[in-house]
Amino acid sequence: MKQFKSGLNARIGTAILAAAFGLLTACGGKSKAETESSAKALEIQAETAIPDIKAASAEAAESEEAAQTVTVPLQIEKHKQEGRHMVRAGERTISVPTSFEGLLKEGAVFSGENDIVKAGATGSCRVQYRGSFGHIRINVRNNEDHDLPVKECTIKGIDIGSAEPDPELTLYGIPMGATRQQIADVYGEPFSKTFDDENHTSNMVYQFGDEIYSNQVVMILFKNGRAVRAVYDDFSLSER
Repeated sequence: MKQFKSGLNARIGTAILAAAFGLLTACGGKSKAETESSAKALEIQAETAIPDIKAASAEAAESEEAAQTVTVPLQIEKHKQEGRHMVRAGERTISVPTSFEGLLKEGAVFSGENDIVKAGATGSCRVQYRGSFGHIRINVRNNEDHDLPVKECTIKGIDIGSAEPDPELTLYGIPMGATRQQIADVYGEPFSKTFDDENHTSNMVYQFGDEIYSNQVVMILFKNGRAVRAVYDDFSLSER
């Protein structure tokens, strides 16, 4: 995974934060005001060569708290196939890029795959995991000039989430419940990281690809120092 120190494209940051916090609202029951406040506070700011003493202090405090609360054994397995972005859910693997036919072959069970997506718009459906449709979401875009069901659209991203540590639910080898330090020990420092002390939330953003402003992004969101959601998205598929 390639990392860069230049400024993150603001369009990418705004879009992925909106998607991620929308998911946290759906799964965690946060109010609209809380979500908007968190999204504003977590506006992505790329790292610079100037040390951020406040951020460093917040990160140290968060890491210490997380170390005290995570009791489930968690291990990060570094992703070795940069061209294929995988979610592991128990014994099942869900890969992107792929098609709905490919996901069916991998044993995926969907909810919302027949919902209609307007031409040029984005949509999503859920994938069952441990009897629930609340942990995995497939994001799509309709690149045609007519309406299509979700299952006939282009898959452009995938995200996972769990309020509890789960070593069997991973994106890019990162399990839900992992700490920021565990992830940095394997993947190095992120392209961007932010903190919201008031809401005890933070994020890490990694970019990869051959271009410095790659549209392929992995974002991990944390609550009280633990990963509660991870999002992969290819923003190049969001442009017509």
